[in-house]
Amino acid sequence: MTQPDWHTADRAYQHHHARCPQCRAAGANPALPRCPDGQDLWATYQQAGMPPHFTWANRGGRKP
Repeated sequence: MTQPDWHTADRAYQHHHARCPQCRAAGANPALPRCPDGQDLWATYQQAGMPPHFTWANRGGRKP
C-alpha cells in the first residue's frame, strides 16, 4: 500500500474540519470522537506521515 500524499490528505481533512463542529471539538479535545467521515479523513491524514515542510522531522526527529 502506498502512503497517501500529505498535501492531498491535509487539504481534504482541513476542508472537512472547517465545516464540522464535531471534528473541530475533537481537534480541541482528543478525548472526543470525530464524526465517521472525519475519522476516515483523519486516518488518511495520519497515514500520510509528517508534513514535508518539517525537514528536521524527516531526518529522524533531530533538529539542526
